[in-house]
Amino acid sequence: MVFKALGDIKVKAEVKPTVDNIMCRLHYRYTYIKYMAFVLLCTLYDAIGEKIQCLTDIDSDSYKDVVNNYCFIMGTFTVDRLHGKQVGVQVPHPGVGPPEPNDELTFHSYYQWVPFVLFVQGILFYAPHWIWKLWEKGLFKTVIQKLSVRDYLGDNLEIYFKKDKQIQKLSDYVTYHRLNERGWAYKFFFCEALYVVNVFCTFFFTDWFLGGQFLSYGSDVIQVAGLDPENRTDPMAFVFPRMAKCTFRSFGSSGTIQIRDVMCLIATNIINEKIYVYIWVWLVLLMTVSSLWMLYRLLTIILPFFRKFLLQTLVKSHYKSDVAEIMKGATLSEWFLLMNLGRNMEVTVFCEFIQDYAKTLERTMGVEMSDKLNGNLRDGDGKTVWG
Repeated sequence: MVFKALGDIKVKAEVKPTVDNIMCRLHYRYTYIKYMAFVLLCTLYDAIGEKIQCLTDIDSDSYKDVVNNYCFIMGTFTVDRLHGKQVGVQVPHPGVGPPEPNDELTFHSYYQWVPFVLFVQGILFYAPHWIWKLWEKGLFKTVIQKLSVRDYLGDNLEIYFKKDKQIQKLSDYVTYHRLNERGWAYKFFFCEALYVVNVFCTFFFTDWFLGGQFLSYGSDVIQVAGLDPENRTDPMAFVFPRMAKCTFRSFGSSGTIQIRDVMCLIATNIINEKIYVYIWVWLVLLMTVSSLWMLYRLLTIILPFFRKFLLQTLVKSHYKSDVAEIMKGATLSEWFLLMNLGRNMEVTVFCEFIQDYAKTLERTMGVEMSDKLNGNLRDGDGKTVWG
């Protein structure tokens, strides 16, 4: 009855055997999904009306359409001198007003590229995971086979009572891995480094893309959030102006060139400004977490006793001596494989595996020592080659 009750339990949590960690998932899963959602949001023009609307003095729908499309494609601008002026008294909108000959103008044409840039950046967050999958080719799932923790949460408890043969096979494989597949861990560490490099590159590229206004964008928004809207310089209005100016040139009725200085409402920036506030906060958190993780990874690479400590945390106390014996001659790649096995196996099963592997390793080392004493060598397939 007890086993039947256990067999009826449905576990909905994700328990797939996997090698990656929370830092990797923050990049290739959560950040990738966020960026794809942002791509969708910034293209939903129907939710905010027209993406851009410019005020003209000519009552013609076709003329207005031409001006709107021209200003959206060629870009609008604001006057740097007029930012910080009192809105409604000195200027109608932040940065909007008649420019003087020596004024510096900031042109805003990047908003039309925002969906494309966000899409490419989202793909880059997923790329290291895709590279790892190409290298790994499902090897870990094949190695762990029916010893994954998910197999003990299903309907078939017979797996638990037939695990001895699987544990022996796993011990034999890890012994083979110890001698022949040492590059497995380094490939994964390289992918981890790609995640970190990518997030920093994304942050600084976004700053370049937004004209050097992104590095302090989020902190500036937070600082002015509690101030009076009438007496503050909104950094969102500076980077993503809702109202801007555009110069449109056309021929008049007499054939002379007419220059019209039009004012445009850029509705798409209402969404863009909030998207990039969220992106700033998320990237800062992601860079912090990724940097701390790489510090942890560096410690695991250079400190053998730290690796032993981490592996011992995955077993029960009376199996720690077996871990100590294993770690005496364990390579970094061997430790990394054992750590991932421990994270994906039920603790009791993993402890039994550690005990069996320690014995297998002791026998293997004994054979190798005997061969050395007798003047023999073994090749990669385990065959004896006389020296």
